[in-house]
Amino acid sequence: MSLWRIRAAVEDRPGQLAGVVGAMAAEGGNVVGLSIHADPVGVVDEFIVDVPGDHRALVREVARRSVSDSVAAVPAQPREVGDDVTRSLLLTARLRSEPNQLPEALRELLLADEARWSNLTRPEPEFLEEPETTLLVPVGPLRGVRLRRPDRPFTWTESARADALVRSVLPPAGPVPTSGSLTTSGGTELFVWQVGAGDAEPLRRLHRRCSEETTRRRYFTVMRELSPRMLAVFCDPEHGLTLAARPAEGGEPVALAHLMYTPDPGVGEVAFLVEDSCQQRGVGSALARTLTTIAADWGLAEVRAETVAGNRPMQRIMRTMGATLRAPQHGTVQARLPVAGSVPPRRPGRLTSLMSEPGAAGQRLA
Repeated sequence: MSLWRIRAAVEDRPGQLAGVVGAMAAEGGNVVGLSIHADPVGVVDEFIVDVPGDHRALVREVARRSVSDSVAAVPAQPREVGDDVTRSLLLTARLRSEPNQLPEALRELLLADEARWSNLTRPEPEFLEEPETTLLVPVGPLRGVRLRRPDRPFTWTESARADALVRSVLPPAGPVPTSGSLTTSGGTELFVWQVGAGDAEPLRRLHRRCSEETTRRRYFTVMRELSPRMLAVFCDPEHGLTLAARPAEGGEPVALAHLMYTPDPGVGEVAFLVEDSCQQRGVGSALARTLTTIAADWGLAEVRAETVAGNRPMQRIMRTMGATLRAPQHGTVQARLPVAGSVPPRRPGRLTSLMSEPGAAGQRLA
């Protein structure tokens, strides 16, 4: 028997993962470890499999059920069979006393072949640059850690794990703001806060002021009235986070921004509603940047947005931030954006309490 680490992109629908595991079992393979990753190709499953004899027949069966040709299989060691969370916590504890060992800890966390400090202010031509098999993890504005692993590309989930390990050993930044001011690219000052049950009537009035086209772009159908059930979802931290924005000088809310959990591990979904009179002023872009920062602070690897094919402003916002857009299918467009590293490294965790605590006016979110 021998251990193999096998990575494949499995179609994200019921029964597909079970089919892959069944195919492994038919070849005598015993799955002893499983990790689910977000990646540009979609959901990637990484198995550690105990294989009797030659592993190639098993890999061929996995490839036959994969949505892409990029099935990777590399030998695994017994020490790699374990709990990823436990290993991460142990590495964090070790770094508390030996912070200079960060490259080695990241190498161990991601099972990389090389890891070393790198100066972010100048290129390093001697370090082989391969976008998928080289990962740069920023550690402050001037330096970072470069990792290389030729046999397997790094996934967005692994980038998020590395970013979380770095932030876990950086010094704390003091009190965490829970609401605050936000300036758009056009110079508009907004005040942003987490919505609660007391915001029901102002949010209902916001929806009534929006045109049918604006609500259709947000909800895929015309919604002039915010139902009690929808408001309950917006206010429930078990579903995610909803922020409201109003002019800094006061008044009614003019926009909503949502960051919601999804069934896919490490993936959040974002959505926005901006009142017609405030559109084309950078409000959506400012809220998108804020939600991306929050998503990274939560440890998410990716945010997604789905919108109607005709919602050009939303698509432009996501594309400007670096998202990849899928061609329209059934009248909808999906944008996917990796978010690891979006939190400025000298202020770790500053947005965490946005999920539950009341706001303190005057703080700046981003």
